[in-house]
Amino acid sequence: MSRVAFVLTLGLLTACGASLPTATANDASRAHVELADLQHGRSLVISKCGNCHSPPRPSDHAATEWPEKLDEMSARAHLDFMQRRLIEEYLVAMAGH
Repeated sequence: MSRVAFVLTLGLLTACGASLPTATANDASRAHVELADLQHGRSLVISKCGNCHSPPRPSDHAATEWPEKLDEMSARAHLDFMQRRLIEEYLVAMAGH
């Protein structure tokens, strides 16, 4: 990969991640999950969901809709149980942002 293509790809990945809200300690407390889990879930949304399309923003769906949406996409994204759980925790916790 050329240096220019690498820089452009890195820029696109960074831009995609920048549009997703970053979880805070308050978000983790409100959702009753560990902050590290929310942060890991955000990273997985960027890396796993961003392989095929723009990573979904938590506000794209209501918190109650995310589990079903993930049921539809988990197999296509090749998510294992833990990855799916972390992504769901992040999207559900952050859906109100």
